[in-house]
Amino acid sequence: MRRKQHHKHHPAPAGAHAPTTQCRPEGPTVGSNMSAPTHAVGPIGASLGVIAAALALGSATPAWSQSAPAPAAPNTPATAPAPNPAAAASGAGEQPTGQSPGADTPAADATVIDTRYRGPATRLPQQNISGNAPTDSGLKTGRSRVGKMAQDLKDIPNAVTVIPEQLMADRNADTLKEALRNVASLTFNAGEGGRVGDNITLRGYSAVGDLYLDGLRDIAQYNRETFNLESIDVLRGSAGMLFGRGATGGIINQVSKQPRVYDVSSVELTYGTNAYRRATADLHAAVDATTAFRLNAMSAESNSWRSGPKQQRVGLAPTVGWGLGTDDELVLAAYWLKDDNIPDYGVPYFNGRPAPDTTRMDPKSFFGITEADFDRNQTGILTGTYTHRFGPDLALRTVLRSGRYERDLWAVAPRFAAGTTAVNEATVINRQRQARGGVEETLTSQTDLTGAARLWGKKHEFLTGVELMREKSTRWTNTTSVANPATTALNPTQPVLPPEYLANITRTAFNFYTANTVGVYAQDTVSVTDTIKLVAGLRFDDFSADYNRVAPLGPLTRTDKQWSKRAGLIWQPTTEMSYYASWGTSFNPSGELYQLDDRSANTPPEENRNIELGAKFDLLDGDLALRTALFRTEKTNERNTDLSNPTVFLLNGKRHTDGVEIEVAGRITKDWEVFGALAVLRGKVDEASGQQGPNKGKKPINTPDYTFSLWNNYQFTQRWRAGLGLEAVGTRYGNATNTNAVPAYVRTDAMVEYAVDSWKLKLNLVNLADTLYYEGVYSGHVVPGARRTAQLSYAVRF
Repeated sequence: MRRKQHHKHHPAPAGAHAPTTQCRPEGPTVGSNMSAPTHAVGPIGASLGVIAAALALGSATPAWSQSAPAPAAPNTPATAPAPNPAAAASGAGEQPTGQSPGADTPAADATVIDTRYRGPATRLPQQNISGNAPTDSGLKTGRSRVGKMAQDLKDIPNAVTVIPEQLMADRNADTLKEALRNVASLTFNAGEGGRVGDNITLRGYSAVGDLYLDGLRDIAQYNRETFNLESIDVLRGSAGMLFGRGATGGIINQVSKQPRVYDVSSVELTYGTNAYRRATADLHAAVDATTAFRLNAMSAESNSWRSGPKQQRVGLAPTVGWGLGTDDELVLAAYWLKDDNIPDYGVPYFNGRPAPDTTRMDPKSFFGITEADFDRNQTGILTGTYTHRFGPDLALRTVLRSGRYERDLWAVAPRFAAGTTAVNEATVINRQRQARGGVEETLTSQTDLTGAARLWGKKHEFLTGVELMREKSTRWTNTTSVANPATTALNPTQPVLPPEYLANITRTAFNFYTANTVGVYAQDTVSVTDTIKLVAGLRFDDFSADYNRVAPLGPLTRTDKQWSKRAGLIWQPTTEMSYYASWGTSFNPSGELYQLDDRSANTPPEENRNIELGAKFDLLDGDLALRTALFRTEKTNERNTDLSNPTVFLLNGKRHTDGVEIEVAGRITKDWEVFGALAVLRGKVDEASGQQGPNKGKKPINTPDYTFSLWNNYQFTQRWRAGLGLEAVGTRYGNATNTNAVPAYVRTDAMVEYAVDSWKLKLNLVNLADTLYYEGVYSGHVVPGARRTAQLSYAVRF
């Protein structure tokens, strides 16, 4: 049954530079909701020049409200159809197979006139390169490629969250971490043992090795940005069949912006408290009907509300596409990101709580050394994607990527002196050194054949592919002969460093890691009846790792050959309802995350499985999506250290997380949009032995009883729009023995926006109540979250 045709006028999604045929008829209405990507160019000085030029051209540039006239009558044909209309402007390619009637797809034959569109005649693109189809709401997404093929979300038998570009823009989520606040069952870890970059827990399991960029592993340690992202996909549950090693609680996939045959660009400049400055640009250039160039750029800097930490970063992401929307499509992309920060390792615990909660310690106190500490990272990625369509139901897609990641860390983690029982003006805080660095290089090839066919009277949608990956890493420890001077807990001061302090920093304890992965996988989705589908998939991974250590430690090697499985049953009694049951496995080899030691080199992989029941609904004539899932994620043979032989791991530990998730995204009325998520989690260590024996029966680290987030947008008038958001996280434990507890918190954010024609002003307020809360969790320290801040953005589209 098809969705009813109603007369609501919806703003275009944030990423949709090419307006869809369902557009607002009046100018001010469209201009009132600038949901197109408005990220701007860095450095800031250059961006000011671009903005000034754009303003100067304002009278000659069509306003947003004028860039998409009303569509022609439904029966009016396009004057010259685009090549391969079924895939028009779908960069990534393949037209999705098996699309159910009533899916969120616009009318294919409507004609729209816009002189800035360079495509054949006047047919506008209808699907973006990532495989996400246009939706009726900027917060609701109907499709994703997270399953390695373009699919309706209701055809994926797992919980999936898609963070769209509009949500990131509304909340000024400038980093991956900030964007992921909208995801259920997800929490953040602090820097651990010198680790830098994004450190995430998903459904109670570390997701450090489960970060992806456009479907390829993005494992390196760095702080990821959003300036070149059009969405973020989060797939829950053990997903080894699709992604290989890791993927215990799920995976997080960043979806990059892609070139489109459309000449609309935007820049944005943001100023805020704590010396926040950010400039971004999203620039398009259509060369001809099937060739386009796109450049995204960013420059940002900010201080912290705490006395010391700073951030500086700059990024560029040029992309060019040939044959867009044709049977042979090639996209080449480069990505460069550099940051130079003074890192923040937060505050220590005292009496089992963050010290500011149990002592007179000022939460603003920074125990690092501002004249010496640094966290420097540089990321460079080159990607080529070639798609060949043999026909409407068969496509071959190959992605090649080379990545290089450099990092260097010199930081301080605060620790109370041994034996501290009370905190006063004389209480000592030791500055524990966190000092490591490394260079990592990856070379990846992934080829997928996707399609649909009828066999034995049944429709089959199939996926088969091969993944090849080579990883090389050189790591070291930064050392100096000069000790870090201590300070005091209630009155920390910055030390006067001796001249030789920084001059004596040397790199020692080098180790060299090389790993090779060969993964082969296949999956079939069979339509048993008109309402029932079966999903079955199998993957085999051959993963080998070599670890060379400086003498006298010597080399280590480990090879694992592992199968991963997936099965699902989907029942779709109507096009608006989808119920599923799924089961999947994954594994964690000892050599993942670029590490081996004498114990892990002799230990087979840990194994995981996920069992899930869920439902997905399209409500309110398809304007609102609702999903819910009931799950158990288990690690069936966790590594434990043998007390009688500390050089050996025992695979006899077990733990699990039971939970329920509810998410909603989309439009409740024509003016009111929501994006909300609730998860209730129950994690437990079921079996533990040796050194981990005392942990039996405890909660896993950083696994709260609940997480909750909700974002609302409301269009009050044709020009005024506002948003209000809540984030709540339950009590978490920072260590396996559950003796360090991090309190629950609630954070409230808000946004107000005024948009006229081709420009807008937006004010974001973070943590309205100025709540003291803690978000980055580790056993020895915890990092406070942002206090009340304000950010004012000006954006122009031309």
